[in-house]
Amino acid sequence: MGILFFQEEEMPDVEIDIDDLLDAANEEERALKLQETLVDCYKPTEEFIKELLTRIRGMRKLSPPQKKSI
Repeated sequence: MGILFFQEEEMPDVEIDIDDLLDAANEEERALKLQETLVDCYKPTEEFIKELLTRIRGMRKLSPPQKKSI
């Protein structure tokens, strides 16, 4: 009996801009943006997209930090 070694395919680096998703008009548009971003991923992305959309539901876009007055 031998040992088999499999090289994992390298996952592409993917950045997801949450603010961009929050700017989308609705959840369908968010899902489309995510699908476009994840198009090069070789693993199924449907479950990831559903989970991410669930987590960002109700979030608001962060405004840039304001300087504190002294």
